[in-house]
Amino acid sequence: MGSKREDHAWRLIAVLQSSAAMSSALALKLYETAVALHHERKESASLAGDEGVGTVRAVGRELLLGVISGPGFEAQIDTPTGRCTVSFIVTKEGMEHAEEEIQRQREQTRQWN
Repeated sequence: MGSKREDHAWRLIAVLQSSAAMSSALALKLYETAVALHHERKESASLAGDEGVGTVRAVGRELLLGVISGPGFEAQIDTPTGRCTVSFIVTKEGMEHAEEEIQRQREQTRQWN
């Protein structure tokens, strides 16, 4: 059983296509990397962790899947079970969650300064 953060990872991203099964831990790592890319307005970033290593790239446009929309991303990841290609969306809920986390960190920083 994963951590509470991992259990909620599937609310944060919507996987459009994946060439392999993904764990919640990998989904959370993809989410964190994609949010950082989005906020920093970068085109790509490295992903590294126990679940795999690779590159996440911003598609550069909003994507829509039914009623789910958000910025689109693609990833090439080498996992313990082989190479995986993933296309995904960071959901509106995922972006709101990231903003709340950033606000929470800023408030904690202010308390300690």
